[in-house]
Amino acid sequence: MDIRPGSSALPPSVRTLAQLFAWRVAATPRGEAYRQFDVATGAWASTTWGDADRRVRRWAAALSTLGLPRGARVAILLPNSLDAVCIDLAALSLALVPLPMHALDNPASIAYILADSEASLLVAASGAQWQAIAAVAPALPSLKQVVIVQVDGSDGGAAPRDAAAVPVQSLADWLAAASPLPPIDPHGTDAASEDDLAALVYTSGTTGKPKGVMLTHRNVLSNVAAALARVAPLTSDVFLSFLPLSHTFERTAGYYLPIAAGSCVAYARSVALLAEDLRTVRPTIVISVPRIYERVYAKLQEILAGSALKKRMFEAAEAIGWRRFCRRQGLAIDAPGSAALDALVWPVLERLVARPMLAQFGGRVRVAVSGGAPLSQPIARCFLGLGLPVLQGYGMTETSPVVSVNTPDDNDPATVGRALPGVEVRIGDNRELLVRGPNVMRGYWK
Repeated sequence: MDIRPGSSALPPSVRTLAQLFAWRVAATPRGEAYRQFDVATGAWASTTWGDADRRVRRWAAALSTLGLPRGARVAILLPNSLDAVCIDLAALSLALVPLPMHALDNPASIAYILADSEASLLVAASGAQWQAIAAVAPALPSLKQVVIVQVDGSDGGAAPRDAAAVPVQSLADWLAAASPLPPIDPHGTDAASEDDLAALVYTSGTTGKPKGVMLTHRNVLSNVAAALARVAPLTSDVFLSFLPLSHTFERTAGYYLPIAAGSCVAYARSVALLAEDLRTVRPTIVISVPRIYERVYAKLQEILAGSALKKRMFEAAEAIGWRRFCRRQGLAIDAPGSAALDALVWPVLERLVARPMLAQFGGRVRVAVSGGAPLSQPIARCFLGLGLPVLQGYGMTETSPVVSVNTPDDNDPATVGRALPGVEVRIGDNRELLVRGPNVMRGYWK
């Protein structure tokens, strides 16, 4: 059974992430898939699903020349970008395992992960980045190739120790040297199965060295399908991606979920330019951590400190907006007021206070998910009261990662929502939260 683009379910035939991408390309080939700022032209450039598929096939052709065995790890050390998506999807199409790493991690940590995972390929942002890694790396006998996206005049040959002996090639040369591949059948006998690894994600946890979390295609897709039903993104939605793709939260909610929904993902230029990108891209869905909301809130408080009148208007808008939110959600109101009077005053405060605040996020956000840590109640109250639909959730890398999340129509900001469909939770000994479901990892690497 197939489904309409934008529906809240996945077809039964989609059992791996490669199949998910192939299905999306076939469903909406001309739809906008990705948007990225082009420094050369000074403008945002769009990529359709059909264009993305052709790019991924080119990367897969280059990747296939290495002759890597099924399940080999492909390390990705890139900022959020179309290049990061291409190598990830190319690896998945060849039944290889993406190894996403934080682009800003320190060289010693990256070197440890490369050695522990026995990665076969590293795609890095620059030659200087590879040199810094090689300078502290032990021997990396499994590493067959390093591909550098941005050539900066550095090469791996100048780096000390055994790791420097790994062949280094620019992305342009690596792609140009590959012959076109015949179409890859994501349902073929050589394709990945739902129980194969879809990612090896290293997480520091609380003690010891980073541990590799083994996530299967079944793990990730079950989480995507459940989130698709809970959050219900549309083909017309635009995500703004700025959390690192090395984090499972962003990978699932900000990368694979938009593929399932057919939504567009725009890649923010940097955290420093995030405020400008929000106003320019005008996303409809934002996946974030509390720190982003805290920064906006702090800026608002700084502005209000200079005007007693603005501060009073802001406080009034927040209080009335919060009461209106609580009434819609059926929540208790800590400072009751007249619903009729609130309805009368709100249009003025919305125009003078709420809309200018929402404009800082682009002015059309319909879902703003916050995870990774609790959002303080004053900040949640402020944004929800002024009309930003912040939904808090909970999860961890080991659960692919989402365990629970609120919804726009069932949103208690003092909670992290209800467990996703198919996920069971209970409180065990020592008040530990126990989670069971198809999203729970296979285990830790080695």
